[in-house]
Amino acid sequence: MSRYLGCAFTRKPIQALWQHSSASASASVGAGDGDVDDASLLVPPKECRHLSLFDLVAFGVGSTIGSGVFVLAGLAAHSYAGPSSSISYLLSGLVISLSVLPYAELSAAFPVDGSTYTYAYITLGEVFAVIACLCQTLEYGIAGAAVARSWGEKFVDWVNEGDSQNEGGNNLSPRVQTFLEPGYGINPMAAIIVGICTIILLCGVQESKLVTNIVAMAKVSLIIFMIVAGLLLSSDIFPNTVASFSNWKPFVPPEFGGEGILEAASILLFAYLGFDCICNRSGEAKDAVRDVPKAIICTVAIDGILYTLAALTLTAMLPYTEISDVSGFPRAFGANGWIWAEKLTAIGEIVVLPLVVLTSILSQTRLFFALSQDNLLPCLFGKVSFSQPLASSCCGRRTSEEKIGNLTASLSLCGLVMLLLALFVPFDYLDELVSAGALLLFSLTD
Repeated sequence: MSRYLGCAFTRKPIQALWQHSSASASASVGAGDGDVDDASLLVPPKECRHLSLFDLVAFGVGSTIGSGVFVLAGLAAHSYAGPSSSISYLLSGLVISLSVLPYAELSAAFPVDGSTYTYAYITLGEVFAVIACLCQTLEYGIAGAAVARSWGEKFVDWVNEGDSQNEGGNNLSPRVQTFLEPGYGINPMAAIIVGICTIILLCGVQESKLVTNIVAMAKVSLIIFMIVAGLLLSSDIFPNTVASFSNWKPFVPPEFGGEGILEAASILLFAYLGFDCICNRSGEAKDAVRDVPKAIICTVAIDGILYTLAALTLTAMLPYTEISDVSGFPRAFGANGWIWAEKLTAIGEIVVLPLVVLTSILSQTRLFFALSQDNLLPCLFGKVSFSQPLASSCCGRRTSEEKIGNLTASLSLCGLVMLLLALFVPFDYLDELVSAGALLLFSLTD
């Protein structure tokens, strides 16, 4: 019995990390088209390190910013704190920074895939590493499926709302309507968006990185537009609007008080979740020791600034009692007569929100890659397939792009499981479990 307990608390030698890194270069040299030899299946080759600091920050922002602005900003202002919800965002940001700094320190000390799983395996033991893996799966795979279901519901609402505004009445055929809303808790659009994200990831590492960077920049640009346009509306430049900075009074509504600020902060804490996904891609960073800690800190700083400004803007656009707790910014623009801005923000939300699903699938596969290295999962989850682009001529010289590995089999399996979860499982049964798992995950890291 003592022998089994000893195995459960066995820690991973730090030397093993560097053995994997040093072995990867020789294992991947000379590998041609198709799969590489078995010796290099579980090792991240040197050629896989292709992420710059900008790529890591874009991935982090894409993983975190989403419902924190599009949903929670309205909910916190309407039901918990009013204009003082901006203080709640700051408080939750300060609390989350207590976990950000340990992540930044550990990512510099152990620049490999796995995030909390790897850190726990090295410092605490195998049993804690397995617990961390389960919590990370809740945060990545399960929460990603929940975001997909949320997107599916928003898409259906957007289609129905646009269809109801047509002069000819309801133009959707019964078959389309039945497909969009079949009932029994089934969400077809959620499954479709998970399938699309999986296909994008299967197209290649460079292609998925390009999509991530573009959509992340579009997401930040959309939020900046909402903030700037909302502040312009509130500056009394445009007549016949209800937006005004006087809507900030009282800044702390008496019916909420300080208790409401703290309650809102406890909810808004989860608007920052996802920054730890950056650590899962340490094995792909060009300079993980330098860039990953910077990316983590920059991601949370960008999140905090955008969240706080968005909360101040939204509560200036409408009195907090009139703010929608489901679709805050679009309804606020509509209430001020800016229908074009209402439609733009609604469409923008539909376009950029799936990035969270894509990053969740990607993070889940990187976690399984780390487990396969330690023989806790079959080697199938660590099998890296390579593609060698055709050599091209430039200025009389023949050049060849670097080989980039992709976890094709793991991506396919993780995408399929997440698709089924998004299609059939309502998030109402999983939200508290995901929240508890995230808190335990941070506790292990801290």
